[in-house]
Amino acid sequence: MNLTAMKRWLVVACGASLVVSIPNVAHAADPATGLEVRNEVRAGFSSARFPGANSSRVPFVVSLREAWESGANKWSAARRASFAQSASVRSADVGLSAKANADRGDRDPAQWLPAPSQRCAYVAKWIAVKKAWNLSADPAEAARLGRFVATCEALPVPTTTIPTNAPVRPAPSTTAASAPTTTTTTVIPVAGSSVVDLLATIRIVPEYTVGYDRDLFPHWKDLDGDGCDTRKEVLIRDSRTTPVIGSSCTVTTGTWFSPYDGVTWTNPSDVDIDHVVALNEAWQSGAYAWSTQQRTNYANDLTDDRTLLAVTDSVNQSKSDKDPTEWLPPLATYRCTYLAHWVSVKARWSLTMDQAEHAVVKSALAGCANQTAPAAPALPTASPAANTLTTAPAASTTGGRVTGFVRPGAFCTPFGATGVSDKGVTYTCKPSETESRNRWRP
Repeated sequence: MNLTAMKRWLVVACGASLVVSIPNVAHAADPATGLEVRNEVRAGFSSARFPGANSSRVPFVVSLREAWESGANKWSAARRASFAQSASVRSADVGLSAKANADRGDRDPAQWLPAPSQRCAYVAKWIAVKKAWNLSADPAEAARLGRFVATCEALPVPTTTIPTNAPVRPAPSTTAASAPTTTTTTVIPVAGSSVVDLLATIRIVPEYTVGYDRDLFPHWKDLDGDGCDTRKEVLIRDSRTTPVIGSSCTVTTGTWFSPYDGVTWTNPSDVDIDHVVALNEAWQSGAYAWSTQQRTNYANDLTDDRTLLAVTDSVNQSKSDKDPTEWLPPLATYRCTYLAHWVSVKARWSLTMDQAEHAVVKSALAGCANQTAPAAPALPTASPAANTLTTAPAASTTGGRVTGFVRPGAFCTPFGATGVSDKGVTYTCKPSETESRNRWRP
């Protein structure tokens, strides 16, 4: 044995036993990606080790198996639950189609990458998630990621934060990492401009066509706590005469002009409240990656009159969730205004368009002289009255324990939180044997 080998290995023969001493090798961070490089742990994975993993239908950026093999095998069950339910790890925001997500499966970037136009954004998001959760990369993965970091111009690495209630694994240096602070995004209103200019700001991305459920958008809620739900608020707002309002904010009569077909109604039962960009269309255009609160805000948006309109019920039903490639208002003189509203809503909520939709809208707007999009207000934020159906204090979660009363059966987050109803009964935020989404359950 040469001198170098002797320094690395100490082999001692003790009878029939052979004892091998191997030095402790540090796992350095890859200089290109900043990720710790180490071999994957291939044994022991089960999705059941990530409580609440089925609470959303949106695919993970870094799959559960990949997370397990990259370090989550050492996490507590609570931390794995936080990962499984974090919106930031479920939304790649690079427009991967359902087919692409299915094709990818559990493969990492060493084995699979999306179309060239999406690769830089995908690699950036992959690195951001792994960094935020202190996950490692295996040598092949790190090498391929490093090549893309070097070639992608100004790689836009998104900011990904861990929920503040998630326990944090010590960093490789053995110094405990502190939990990142959850940040609030400041939304800049869409400035008034020509609709064509506004259209040019909307990304063209294939639609995400799986997983939609209307219940994922809690709608017709009384978010401001004034006793009137969103449908009633729009009926009151859009009535051209002073509406008659009964008990429980019931709108009994008014005068509603439907801009879609030019018909006037006085009975509210003849009027539907239309989401100009339908909930399913919003889901396919990016809302699949939103939190429940964002989808609630969208479904009940009263801050911009272009989001919700009172229209003839049968016309709204014929529109359903179609985009402008399939449906435009039967009243031709309103179509330019409708398209301007469509573009404004999509731009304001950072929703995308598919190629056909964008082409049709752009072509149709060419015949709309000087169509402008007035400046939009800032997006609505969470309201303390959101989803509150009783007079009990609104519940808030601190360290997994809820202060205030919870509403039994209501959707909740995070998994494993506990709270008490106004009847004094303790409930836990969890899925059931028949439903994967978290609700307050006894």
